[in-house]
Amino acid sequence: MPQIFVSYRSDDEPTAAVLVHRELGAHFGAEAVFLDGAAIPPGTDYTRALLEGVRTAKVLLVVIGPRWLEARAPGGGRALDQPGDWVRAEIAEAFRCGLTVIPLLVGAAARLGSAPLPADVAALARCQDLRLRPEDAEYDLRRLVAELEALGLRAAPAAGPERNGQVSMRATATGHSRVYQAGGNQVINE
Repeated sequence: MPQIFVSYRSDDEPTAAVLVHRELGAHFGAEAVFLDGAAIPPGTDYTRALLEGVRTAKVLLVVIGPRWLEARAPGGGRALDQPGDWVRAEIAEAFRCGLTVIPLLVGAAARLGSAPLPADVAALARCQDLRLRPEDAEYDLRRLVAELEALGLRAAPAAGPERNGQVSMRATATGHSRVYQAGGNQVINE
């Protein structure tokens, strides 16, 4: 179940969204981070999958690049102003569900501040943002992870070595005592 939903415009900063997905997935676990192309299997009703992904998350990250606000809809006009715009629908659903919404400004993207936003997503302009700068991406991603952990999200447990169902055992005898070692990390003294 995803804890983090990554929302982005495919004609704005898709590479940044993929980078964020990869880095957060490595830290929190792949299942904890929702990115449409990676989380929705072929043949699935994406409309239901997107909204369900938002509803089950705790945090919505909105990846905002320099073209995000003025991206155009196929029929003309600003995409964000269209009721059927999926980025708008994801953000509106996140606010309806009470998620923490974090704008992630990429590169030189400006803060939304007083930008004209539709009423159902206007609160986005008041959300404290974070920045992802190409020249400081490693630092900015570490800060993003720290901020998400401060919100209560936890790192995935580190994977242990694979055992393939095999157990090894070693015995050592000296004098009247014997030491058995099994599984590589358990010691029994006798």
